[in-house]
Amino acid sequence: MVAQKSVFAWLLMMGLAASSAEAQHVAAELDVSAGISGEQIGAAASQLRVFGQAPAKIDVFVETAWGDRWAGDDPVIGSGLIGMDPLGTDVFGSAYPYKGRITVMEAYAERTFTPRGAILGVRGGRYRMPFGIHNRSDFGYSGFTRPPLIRYDGYFALSNNWLEEGVVLTAGIPQLFVESSVSRPRDVGSSQRREGTDFTARAQGYFRELVVGVSYLGSEPYMPARFASGRQKFTGVDLRWSHRLGILARGEYLSGQSYQGVSTEGWYLDGALHRPGMGPFTAVVRGEALEYYSPDPSRAREAQRFTVGTRVRLPGPVTLQLNYLRQRGDLPHIKTKSIDLSMTYSIRVDR
Repeated sequence: MVAQKSVFAWLLMMGLAASSAEAQHVAAELDVSAGISGEQIGAAASQLRVFGQAPAKIDVFVETAWGDRWAGDDPVIGSGLIGMDPLGTDVFGSAYPYKGRITVMEAYAERTFTPRGAILGVRGGRYRMPFGIHNRSDFGYSGFTRPPLIRYDGYFALSNNWLEEGVVLTAGIPQLFVESSVSRPRDVGSSQRREGTDFTARAQGYFRELVVGVSYLGSEPYMPARFASGRQKFTGVDLRWSHRLGILARGEYLSGQSYQGVSTEGWYLDGALHRPGMGPFTAVVRGEALEYYSPDPSRAREAQRFTVGTRVRLPGPVTLQLNYLRQRGDLPHIKTKSIDLSMTYSIRVDR
């Protein structure tokens, strides 16, 4: 463990050095957020990102995050799950953990080549798992205060808090490419996968306004070995579609097992609408469902959720997110209906 911490301390220092001292271009971003939920949850969070291009056209990216949440007296509905967030809710957990300490999220270097119009790339370090729609910007402060059910800690599927330490190789053309990752888990959320070798592969293609991806994941489970045997395996399909009228739609479908003998199936579909006449407002909506199947019916879980909300760009570098959601099913939650509100102050410095 000491060696791992030393490695990422070195990566952090090298990234900052490359971005500040030798980079041809450097930028830094800072987000500071606060939120409150009808589930009697308050939250505060901050992220700092430094990125730039070092010599030899090597891109460097480093992100650190801090977050914490405070709960009221309302009890959690439903029994506790292994790897579940201790507060029993996924509010404000769209892309970052809330553990009350500074955490290194991503820290990597990458190089991309474009021989004769093709794409060849290599990335090394710590990065988000390249499965489905997985980038930070797809979930962090995008208009939703919560992640999809299939992407949260302890819900028998994926987690946006799962990170990998290893290498990603990308090859193809802009219209169709494949990226594959060989790595070890370096998770930062509540569901910590066991040590082992992870493999992830994703193919993505696009035609006009439609982008489609297919993904596969194999890793060790996040549950204890005393009853969770075998590998965790998932396949997924994701899509994104945009229209010049200011419409963006996207979604994912996932199927597989969190360990041998059980299975999980889930999906979400969300959309965003922004028209010039809407001013600073962007409307968002999401529908989703998740089902976990177990040979023991008493352990099976399922949930459905519907969310509607808005993202508002206030004067200056301030963004507001307001969501109303309704949830049913027996995944743990505090209330079946809730209104969530968050505000984020963002600054960016380029050199």
